[in-house]
Amino acid sequence: MALTQLQKLELNKRVDKILNAPVNVTIKGQQPEMAFVLDLSSDMEYISDTLKDSAAALKAHDKIFQNIRSNIVYWGAGRTETKVTPMSFIQIGKATENLEEEKDEQPMSLNEDGKMQNALKAQSHSNGFDDLCAYLKLYHARCRCLLLFTDKPDKLIESSVRDKAIESLNPFLKHRLLIITPEKMITGAEILMKLINLPNHNI
Repeated sequence: MALTQLQKLELNKRVDKILNAPVNVTIKGQQPEMAFVLDLSSDMEYISDTLKDSAAALKAHDKIFQNIRSNIVYWGAGRTETKVTPMSFIQIGKATENLEEEKDEQPMSLNEDGKMQNALKAQSHSNGFDDLCAYLKLYHARCRCLLLFTDKPDKLIESSVRDKAIESLNPFLKHRLLIITPEKMITGAEILMKLINLPNHNI
């Protein structure tokens, strides 16, 4: 188990706060949607266990997660790729099966129609946190909550082009992003403030 009982309670509380924020009102008749973002440079055992624990905790906490459209975003290893994955599949570990082998596949991305396509080589030149934020803002604007799983929180600052990351976190991503790390959970707003206050940016 990657998440303690206290961490599960904190996760549920923080996600509730994100979903109920005034700036995060769902559109009537629209199926709620969220994304789980996996940092492929992290320890995959930690990522897999934490992801499964998080899905289980959320499903047990609120019935909204029984009928939510869930996406897995694979970030790193020269690619950013999205796969629609049911919460039940995430909970039993299907989202991280054979992940080491998938790292060696050709980079993928979403085209303008939301379909999978091979990514251009130029798109994967750095694959920093600023690139991830730009991708999430462009392709996952409908998501009411985005959970980023990483064991390298300092990478989020160190790998960023500052102005690009700040631009992408605004206006809504900063309110919907929650970073899950082994030590603590960090909001998108906290990351934004770290970027604004560079060079004193240690998380």
